[in-house]
Amino acid sequence: MFSLGLFMALQPRIIACGNRMAVYGMLARFLAGPAVMAVASIGVGLRGTVLKLSIVQAALPQGIVPFVFAREYDLHPDVLSTAVIFGMIVSLPITILYYIFLGL
Repeated sequence: MFSLGLFMALQPRIIACGNRMAVYGMLARFLAGPAVMAVASIGVGLRGTVLKLSIVQAALPQGIVPFVFAREYDLHPDVLSTAVIFGMIVSLPITILYYIFLGL
């Protein structure tokens, strides 16, 4: 987290990758990710509560490790830093909505 905070503090803008890329990333993370998880889980035979929990788990925020690797290998750390920070902020209400929507 320290590395992420230091990286973001050195950026000229909070959303270093741009608003459009940030919105696209959040949509992919919180809509496409759980949808892919639902299809894959049904494909392997998950049903009931386990299926619902796998979908909710797919909507949880990503960890800090992808950012560390992106920064280490210089593979778009600006995009990953935005995804990690805003993913953590957005994930709580979205996870609660998935929880309510799925009836858990």
